[in-house]
Amino acid sequence: MYFRFFYCLVFSYSGSLLAAPVQIPAQLSAVPDTCVALREGRHCYADVVLSWQQVEVGNYCLRDATSKYIMQCWLKQRQGSFNYAFDSTQSISFELFDSNTSQVIAVTEVKLQWVYQNRQKKRRWRLF
Repeated sequence: MYFRFFYCLVFSYSGSLLAAPVQIPAQLSAVPDTCVALREGRHCYADVVLSWQQVEVGNYCLRDATSKYIMQCWLKQRQGSFNYAFDSTQSISFELFDSNTSQVIAVTEVKLQWVYQNRQKKRRWRLF
């Protein structure tokens, strides 16, 4: 008797879980997500692939988060990728947004790291 009750309870509960739609958030990734420069303050160069996936087909654009420069747009797509030549002295964030509503859907960042940090002190001029 207990087994039948438990069996009915489990299947009725799992059925209600399957009926509810699961919303998966958009994904935006950068590979590699870290650029390594030799010394602090120097430019870092890397070829970065920015890839995105979305559940729904739509019109999406990829842009630089600070300057709002649009790098590429896709019409009636669910996924896409963009090859970016990273050349910067600081970390850069990227945004994927819906071009119809201008709503930001996903954000990723390419971080900058250094092998050697500048620890030089500023030297003052001396006459003697």
